[in-house]
Amino acid sequence: MRESLALLIGVAVVTTAGPAAAEPPDPPSIPSRHQVEAARGRAEAAAADVGQVQARLAEADARLRALDVAAQTAVENYDTAVYGRTKAGQAASAAAARADRARRQAEERRREVARLAVADYSQDGRLTEIVAYLDAEGPRTMLDRASTASMVSTSANDAYQRLRASQAVSHVLAQEAAASAGVERRRAAEADKARQQATAALSAQTRAVGSIEAGKAALVARLAELQNISTDLATKRQAGLAEQARRRAEAARLRAQAERARSDEDRARDRADDNGNGGNGGNSGSRDRKKKKDKRDGGGSSPGRGGSSRQGELAVAYALSQLGEPYVFGATGPGSWDCSGLTMRAWDHAGISMPHFARGQYWQSRRIGLGDLRPGDLLFWASNPRDSNTIYHVAMYIGNGKMVQAPRPGRDVEVKSMFYMGRPTQLARPR
Repeated sequence: MRESLALLIGVAVVTTAGPAAAEPPDPPSIPSRHQVEAARGRAEAAAADVGQVQARLAEADARLRALDVAAQTAVENYDTAVYGRTKAGQAASAAAARADRARRQAEERRREVARLAVADYSQDGRLTEIVAYLDAEGPRTMLDRASTASMVSTSANDAYQRLRASQAVSHVLAQEAAASAGVERRRAAEADKARQQATAALSAQTRAVGSIEAGKAALVARLAELQNISTDLATKRQAGLAEQARRRAEAARLRAQAERARSDEDRARDRADDNGNGGNGGNSGSRDRKKKKDKRDGGGSSPGRGGSSRQGELAVAYALSQLGEPYVFGATGPGSWDCSGLTMRAWDHAGISMPHFARGQYWQSRRIGLGDLRPGDLLFWASNPRDSNTIYHVAMYIGNGKMVQAPRPGRDVEVKSMFYMGRPTQLARPR
């Protein structure tokens, strides 16, 4: 009985006690001050590394840009020298032809003098004396002797005067031909030197670009690691940052340029007021001078001058049909191009001939403003925007803020933003 009661009491106790209470959770792990300081140090080091990597990427981009400008400048110098050599050769050939015609004319006049002298001697019956005159030092000596002996007719003297004039002309033209030949030789030497320099610059660019691009790829990968993002995203972010920096620099340059322009206009107005006796005459004279300058420089904003819009469309279509074809130094197609070779052939296809160098294409074309741009117009880049002799690259505007260009060795004819290389320093329309 007692055992049964004890069992019942035990069961009751177990039944009424319920489940055992859960153990309290462990307290949260709180980083120590040392851990916090270490993490902060790592973050600061990573941020410093990011800044350093970005600075090195910017430096690499600047080096690539400098190499590109140097190589394109060398190529443009060569194209300019070749054009000068061609023109000098044409001038030398023309001068040589003029000198040869004058020499042949002088020779004909000399034979005429001799023929008339012989005729006079024959009429006088003194042919035996002709030997003495023909053995003389020249036609002049012969005629002087004959004149003394009253053996030469008036017609012979007239022929002699024509001979002297022809000989003088022949002498002058021979000197001009020799001078032109000398210029041609100098231009040829300059072209050879420019070609060597361009080849060296392009080789240096090709060697350096591979190394710099490989270094950039490693830097972008490191940047992605530091910022805990994908390499592709890091590449896009870096390109965006570079574009932002370029736009800020361009905006600053444009602001400075606008300030200079306003200052120039203020000074011009002051001079006009000083010279205009306080009236409108000075301003009118200033406007007249500006009109004359615009006419001389091909300035102004009239979009009707230069190639037609239809010609521009034809030029664009031709240039775009060359997409994917390689850049080759000095090439003018078909199948390969340099920058001015592509624009030259495209506009030749549209009916306007231009020289094979960017500076010459700019000099031949009409200057236009950014607001006048239409497909087919040419975009130029110069080291000094105020000096067209420093132009080193040309591309063709195709509309919607884009251009087609033959960029550099290792790259093909491509379409890019017209601001891909920075803002063009000159804009022009072929004519």
